[in-house]
Amino acid sequence: MEQYNQNLFLLLNAGAEPGSFALYGAIFLAKWLVYVIPLLLASMWLWGLSYHRELAVKAVLTILLALSISVTLRALWPHPRPFVIGLGHTHLFHAPDASFPSNHAVFCFAAAFSLWLNGLRKRVGWVLFGLAGLVCWARVYLGVHFPFDMLGGLLVAWTAALIINRILQIKRYGDRLVVALENHYRRLLSKWIAKGWLAE
Repeated sequence: MEQYNQNLFLLLNAGAEPGSFALYGAIFLAKWLVYVIPLLLASMWLWGLSYHRELAVKAVLTILLALSISVTLRALWPHPRPFVIGLGHTHLFHAPDASFPSNHAVFCFAAAFSLWLNGLRKRVGWVLFGLAGLVCWARVYLGVHFPFDMLGGLLVAWTAALIINRILQIKRYGDRLVVALENHYRRLLSKWIAKGWLAE
């Protein structure tokens, strides 16, 4: 299995001198594309309806649980990154910490699965799956992750999304949490809400 992981990595990894367009495009995807997700979730809360806020809360909780699982797995099984074992070519500086699962993949797929599992936002979920795929490709292409790191991130995210959805359904914890957060939000940002800059 590890040999297959390494062979697939070498197939996707950039060469010694990739073209400038591919290199800088991949660096943008690997480092900056993930910021679309917090911007999206923040906009859903600040300018959305209660339903959108519920989705944003579920996504944030899913991300937090998924990253917690990821940190635990990394501590239990510190799999080396490709450049640590001298495999392929590396075009993005990264600390030589554990690679499995990829936290970038966990983050992106957690948001995607959470929105996809919750009804009317399935189209947004699919867009986020595409975003996650681009981030995953870029980080393998640049030599800081193995393909199986990305698969691990997907599985962790899927597990976290199922757990959070299940927990929030128990005694309507999700609805109660959103109401409590909305009350705090309206109290803290009442001036901006009154001016119409933010949704009530």
